[in-house]
Amino acid sequence: MKVIITGANGQLGKSLIKTKPEYIKIIPSDRNNLNLLDKDSIHKFIETAKPDWIINCAAYTNVDQAEKEKKLAYQINASGPKEISKVLRNIGGNLLHISTDFVFDGKSNLPYKT
Repeated sequence: MKVIITGANGQLGKSLIKTKPEYIKIIPSDRNNLNLLDKDSIHKFIETAKPDWIINCAAYTNVDQAEKEKKLAYQINASGPKEISKVLRNIGGNLLHISTDFVFDGKSNLPYKT
């Protein structure tokens, strides 16, 4: 099984790579080879790798600064993952998108709505 991990140089990405099962081939990515601000970069990297899964650990994480750079934060945290899902739909892969309690606090007893 091939898995792309976005944000592979971040805390979560590094932890996932370190603890992965042996049978999983990890394809690490960061903004240098899969730039969430660049649709062409997203499509090219994923279509070349043809992963079974992508675990999206990449994000704009500076919450206070995101209030000032709303467009940039939206592009990285929403538009980028949307493009990832489009490519995966075409090649038959799956997406696991990881978020934080700043978006989902985990207190709801009902499914979250988009």
